[in-house]
Amino acid sequence: MDLLDVFKPNIARLRDRKDTEGLVRALDYRKDAAVRKGAVKALGEAADPALLDPLVKALRDPDDGVRYEAVEALVRLKDPRAVDPLSASLRDPDSDVRFAAAWALGEIRDPRAVGTLVEALGDESWRVRTEALLALSKIGDPGVRDSVVAALGDEYWRVRTEAARALGLLANPAAEEHLIAALGDENWRVRREVVRALGSLRSERSMEPLVRAIGDPDENVRREAASVLEAMGPAAIAPLSRALQGESREGRREAARALGRIRDPSAIESLIPLLQDRDPQVRDEALVALGRMGGSAVKPLVKAMREKGFSDLPGKRGRT
Repeated sequence: MDLLDVFKPNIARLRDRKDTEGLVRALDYRKDAAVRKGAVKALGEAADPALLDPLVKALRDPDDGVRYEAVEALVRLKDPRAVDPLSASLRDPDSDVRFAAAWALGEIRDPRAVGTLVEALGDESWRVRTEALLALSKIGDPGVRDSVVAALGDEYWRVRTEAARALGLLANPAAEEHLIAALGDENWRVRREVVRALGSLRSERSMEPLVRAIGDPDENVRREAASVLEAMGPAAIAPLSRALQGESREGRREAARALGRIRDPSAIESLIPLLQDRDPQVRDEALVALGRMGGSAVKPLVKAMREKGFSDLPGKRGRT
């Protein structure tokens, strides 16, 4: 009988003594998985590349908790030799270990992991699929675009959200049409992330879809669309001005707010008619936007009041 099976290793003492040899031997203590798990954690804290082999061996431990701890320990080594064994852990029978492996590969950011991470997009666990998408976005390989686009159709909204975020980070113009289509997703969180992704592309083709998103039923999506268009600056003035004539009062309000923040005088003529909008909040937002234009808005405003017979302004009439 192996003496290690008889005498339980004292992990705390071995850690305090920095006895890595004793900790490595403790990985073979078969009677208690908690001992092996503690040994793996202590070895990971040492962050010594010389410990790669025993930690890789721990990835094959019969206890899933030990294997999970081994994944986290290997990340701390920051050793590229860990990429292949961690990639193999993406096929571990335990979903928590697979999740940790996807996270670890995202931290290491080695292109050699791309193939197994793409494979993990078909994992039965949505958490693994989501983490694999995040890892792929960190690695930034443009060749994964089609696989990430396919994840926009995943059954779970969290995965679709991460797919949209990944496409935004990859900033591949070829994904634009798929992102535009995803603006019709049933979940507002997905739509909001799609808006952000389209904003990262800064494409003229996305302008109109983003303007339509200003009229989205969800406030979070509307505000994100307005923020994205605002960040595009003067290039967004024409589509935002068209949005001022939309049916959605929320859309008109967000468009007016965005134009006010851009502060380009060329939007003044489009904002003035909103001072008589049927919705009081739209009128208020238009007035604030014109105020941001400073003196540039005074003459056009006075002229409009004379020519169009504006009899009153926000604040002077009742809110109906």
